[in-house]
Amino acid sequence: MSVEALINQIEVYNPDADFDLLRRSYEYSEEHHSGQQRRSGHPYFTHCLETAKSLIDLKLDVPTICAGLLHDVLEDTLVTRDDLAQLFGESIAQLVEGVTKIGTYHFKGRTQQTQADNYLNLFLATAKDIRVILIKLADRLHNMETLSFLPIGRQQEIAKETLEIYASLAHRLGINRFKSRLEDLAFKYLHPLEYREIASLLAEKLDEREAYTRKMEGVIVQELEAGGIRAKVHGRPKHIYSIYHKIHHKGVPFEEICDLIALRILVETTADCYAVLGALHGKWKHIPERFKDFVGLPKRNGYRSLHTTILDRDRPERGRPIEIQIRAFQMHEVAEYGIAAHWSYKEGLPSTSESQSIFAWLRQMLDDIQELKNPYQFIQSMKWELLPDEVYVFSPKGDLYSLPAGSTPIDFAYKIHTDIGETCCGAEVNGVILPLRHRLQNGDRVRIMTNSKAHPSRDWLRWVKTTRARNKIRHWFREQDRAQAIELGRRFLEMELRRQHLDLRTYLKSPELLAFAKKLKLNTIDDLLMQIGNGKESAEHVVNVLHPEPDTREGREAPVDAVRPAPAIQLEGIDIALVRIMKCCYPIPGDEIIGYITRGRGVSIHRAGCPRIINETERVVNVEWKPEILTTYPAEIAVQCDDRPGMLGEIATLIAQFKVNIVKGNLAHSSMPVEGMAHDRLTLAVNGIEQLEAVMESIRCLKGVQTVSRIAARN
Repeated sequence: MSVEALINQIEVYNPDADFDLLRRSYEYSEEHHSGQQRRSGHPYFTHCLETAKSLIDLKLDVPTICAGLLHDVLEDTLVTRDDLAQLFGESIAQLVEGVTKIGTYHFKGRTQQTQADNYLNLFLATAKDIRVILIKLADRLHNMETLSFLPIGRQQEIAKETLEIYASLAHRLGINRFKSRLEDLAFKYLHPLEYREIASLLAEKLDEREAYTRKMEGVIVQELEAGGIRAKVHGRPKHIYSIYHKIHHKGVPFEEICDLIALRILVETTADCYAVLGALHGKWKHIPERFKDFVGLPKRNGYRSLHTTILDRDRPERGRPIEIQIRAFQMHEVAEYGIAAHWSYKEGLPSTSESQSIFAWLRQMLDDIQELKNPYQFIQSMKWELLPDEVYVFSPKGDLYSLPAGSTPIDFAYKIHTDIGETCCGAEVNGVILPLRHRLQNGDRVRIMTNSKAHPSRDWLRWVKTTRARNKIRHWFREQDRAQAIELGRRFLEMELRRQHLDLRTYLKSPELLAFAKKLKLNTIDDLLMQIGNGKESAEHVVNVLHPEPDTREGREAPVDAVRPAPAIQLEGIDIALVRIMKCCYPIPGDEIIGYITRGRGVSIHRAGCPRIINETERVVNVEWKPEILTTYPAEIAVQCDDRPGMLGEIATLIAQFKVNIVKGNLAHSSMPVEGMAHDRLTLAVNGIEQLEAVMESIRCLKGVQTVSRIAARN
């Protein structure tokens, strides 16, 4: 597309734009990307051009479109930031620099720390100027549209990130046209079989549905005009991922979804929205549980619309479902373009109450997750905050609060105030006392009961969904756990002394131990014990300083049930040294884990629910992962597949594409109850739960594979 074609599109909504600036940006990017090619074989500049076209679709200002054209010159050419500032101005230079900072790592070999740093840069740049994320979304959209030219492993990695992060961000910013396209493209690579199946079934009755849709458009327009309501009625596209989500997460049968007609009705005013709703419900029966009023209670991203499902009488036995959205034209603009529809680019600030609300959410999320130092916690908390589903609940006074779907009364308590969360002892939901782990639903009225003697429970960390609640609970325990850390440090020191046949009482108050503490700039022996309990100092190191001796342990075999030492474990958020990962359940980063103090052997790490854990609560300690991407852990999976030549080879080849080693494999034939089936038991070396799930999902997509599952803990 030529620069003049771009100008023609911009003139439709911004005839007074600086088109000379656009021409210069177009020519500069084309010149500096000259000779560069993408994996598809197309000139690299086509990517910059497609990014700019997506920004024009959002009706953005010319400086943003210019930054879209130039967004890769700092990374892929010899152009400097000063060059851009001098030629195109400081605003464009800042935008290009902001996008570059969130794209400087590659998927191959990245660590969770670099990934977390990348996402933090993304949010920091976005909080400074929202246009950065709009450019990044446009960039990611074209990358997804050309993803087929990458190896399958990278396809799935990028698709997973797109679905979890970028599509969710598009939703939070209210940009539906980006969100839906990103979701469908990511779904295509993550679940190719399901994608093709749904697309094929939709195509089978396409002509029939389109004809019926046109008929219903006319019938509804006629009905509304009879009531004096002017409206535009048209069919709306169905997105494959949304259909998949309804089938697998909401339990809606595919036959019903496939046959569902989707219409959108646009009117002039808010009052007209409700007038249309009344007319439809007066003419047709509707499904009450599917009615949602996002006009009176807008979503956090500013989305406003009425949703209802009516039943047409052409099917007497149950009626044909027709899903309808009703919104004003201004609401539709916001629904499609989100924050881009009401942002003051001149000042770089939100210009309406809706955009101010979105911006406030972004800043609050950044404040909450920025406190997290552990990269795994950071990434997981960010994903929770970006979840598209949410619930709306009321306080006893009628104040409305928005929370992520699945939130509990504990999340609600911390949303109101930290003190209420820390003294929460019960909750009353809609007049009924319910457990604190109860999942709140839309419209719930919640009253928190408090007691000055109450305090958080460690179980709360398993129940809460909001980053704010999780951070506040962890902070409370960090403040309260000095005594526990000292006691744990005492146990570790005692275990190490006993191993060397020494007596704890001899050293506990010795001048040598205090001198060692002073050397570490600690004031007391208790401070040193706390350092040991928190993992900042090794008990083994302390004993070796107090009682030097040759290390006689070399060559000894590890206990048969231990995999290896585990430096990537935290005790209440801080590293500890004497830990071992157990073979009975093979925990890996991402699993919920618990620590069990074993006499003379330190702390054994098990998956939560492991049957080998003895119910002695005083020996159980809370631990969590601090993953290191270069460390791998064994995980066992079971694959049921066709018993045919080459099947195992295909599975092994696919696993190798993820840079995952097969530590052990066992293929069984005769033991399978179904003739012609094989059962393969594989032990893989993975860096965490996400990599394991990605490998398992890819194996499921192979032709001939029936089931793939992770093997549970063994007694």
